[in-house]
Amino acid sequence: MTTRTIVAVDEGRSTDAALEWAVHRARRVTGPLLLVHVVEGTTLLPGRVLDPARFEFAQTLLDAAAQTVQGSVPGVEVRTEVIAGDVVPSLIALTAPDALLVVGEKTNASSRTSVGWPAGVRVAAHAAGPVAVIPAQRGEDRRGVVVGVDDTPECLRVAEVAALEALSTGQSLHVVHAWMAPNLWLDSAPLDDDFVADLARPHQQLLDDVVGVLRGEHPSLDVTAQLVRGIPAQCLLDADPLPALVVVGTRGKSAFQRLFLGSVSRDLLLNLDVPAVVVPTAASTARPRFGAESAAA
Repeated sequence: MTTRTIVAVDEGRSTDAALEWAVHRARRVTGPLLLVHVVEGTTLLPGRVLDPARFEFAQTLLDAAAQTVQGSVPGVEVRTEVIAGDVVPSLIALTAPDALLVVGEKTNASSRTSVGWPAGVRVAAHAAGPVAVIPAQRGEDRRGVVVGVDDTPECLRVAEVAALEALSTGQSLHVVHAWMAPNLWLDSAPLDDDFVADLARPHQQLLDDVVGVLRGEHPSLDVTAQLVRGIPAQCLLDADPLPALVVVGTRGKSAFQRLFLGSVSRDLLLNLDVPAVVVPTAASTARPRFGAESAAA
């Protein structure tokens, strides 16, 4: 379980959504909150410096956000920090295994920004710890935590993160394993039911094994399971009941591979209408940021 939360603060509905989600979570999950704002410096020419007014405005934004948090969750420890640099690398540098970085996303409709993938996708692809991506527009009447598991050993770590999130926020956990039958070249006939059942059997066993581990580790947690044949990202978003939070892992094993998200986490974030936590499964090094350089709000 992460012991601290970092929220990226800016102007607009995406920040409002991220801050609202973090405040709601802070009512159940104890730990300090760090509110950060990145003053973009990519257009600086040699010899130029950033306008001090931009830092003053950034601190004003953070102070207002800190007041919102403290007014909603009395007693919570809140700190603020203004950072100068490029937004995505600066946020990536804040990530660590013991911290949850919360980023608001302006869109949930498979769009790209003028500089490529949306910021949440790019941050999650490089992060050293879990990243919560919160869409500005979210569906109503949602409950529970859904976690997607696959056939890799790392899926247990992702499932454990989801289980702890469900326990700490008082929700149930729904474990989903989606699989797809192989495409048979030049064969347009439907697959035989017995053949499909044979294909599904090891997937069901995998799901049963993961659920068994979770129930053994967390006997008080309400855990349900679903094996579904279909596109994984869509199956997670359409889980029944519709989830309040989706948890997925990344597949990267090396520094180069982690330049990209796996297809499931990427497709999920590009079609997001529900908060999602992306958990890196590769080994990472903590980058602690709470310290003397963080100014108390």
